[in-house]
Amino acid sequence: MTTQDTTRPAEVDPLVLVARPPAGRRAVAWIVDCAAPVALLVGAAAAAASGNTGMTWLLAVGAFAVVLAEIALLAQTGRSPGGLLTGLRTVDASTGVAAGRSAVRDLVTGRLRTTDLRRGRDPFARALAPYVFPEPGPAPETGPITLRGRAPSVELDSGQRLTLEVPLVLGRDPSPSAADDDLYRWPDLSRTLSKSHARLEWDGRLVWVTDLGSTNGTVLQASGAPQTLLAHQRTPLPASATLELGDRIVTVRSA
Repeated sequence: MTTQDTTRPAEVDPLVLVARPPAGRRAVAWIVDCAAPVALLVGAAAAAASGNTGMTWLLAVGAFAVVLAEIALLAQTGRSPGGLLTGLRTVDASTGVAAGRSAVRDLVTGRLRTTDLRRGRDPFARALAPYVFPEPGPAPETGPITLRGRAPSVELDSGQRLTLEVPLVLGRDPSPSAADDDLYRWPDLSRTLSKSHARLEWDGRLVWVTDLGSTNGTVLQASGAPQTLLAHQRTPLPASATLELGDRIVTVRSA
C-alpha cells in the first residue's frame, strides 16, 4: 500500500495534452487582429493628407480603441478576434489561464503560450479526468479482462495483430521501460503517436495499460464515458474496451 502526501496539492502540468498551432494559423490570427487597427490608421493618414483634422483624430482614436478592446478580450478569455476565428487560445504558460491584467507585459516578455483548440485540449478545461473503474458484474464482459492460459492479442487499427506473451511498448520509435519489454514501431504520419506512447502487459490474469507520458495522451473507451489515463499510472483494462493512442486505435481481445 502506498502512502501519499496529502499536505500539498498534486503538481499537474496545466498545459498537459495541449497542442501548438501551425505557424500558418498563427499568422492568419495575427493578420485578423491587425486588420482593423491598420485599416483605421491608413484612413487616418489619408484624412490627415487631405487636411481633415477631425476625421484624422476620430480614426486614430478608433484604431487605439480597437487595440485596447482586443487586448482586453485576450486578457479575459485568452482569445482575440483572430483566435476566435482560427480556434486558438493564448494563456499564461505557467498557469494555463488567461493573462488578466498582466496581458501586455506577458506579451512583451514572451510568457504567453498559444494553443490549438482543434488539435488538443483547451487549457481552460480540466487537465486530467479522474479514472473511474468499471462496475463489477457477474459476466466477464462487464469486469476487467481475466485471462488464464494463452495470452490475449492486441489488434491495431492498421491491421497488425500482436500477442501479449511479454509486455509490449507501442510508439513511433519505442524504447523499453523494462528489460523484458517487446517493442513495436508503429508508423504514424499524423505524429499524434509519441515515440514511446503506451505499455501493455498481461500478468496471467489481468491486462494492464500504462501511458508513458505521451504528448497526446491515452484514452480508454469503455462502456461509460471516455477516460484519459494518468501518465505512468498502471491501470487495469476493462473488457470490450479500446484505447486511443493519439489518433490511433488499439483493441485487446482474449485468446
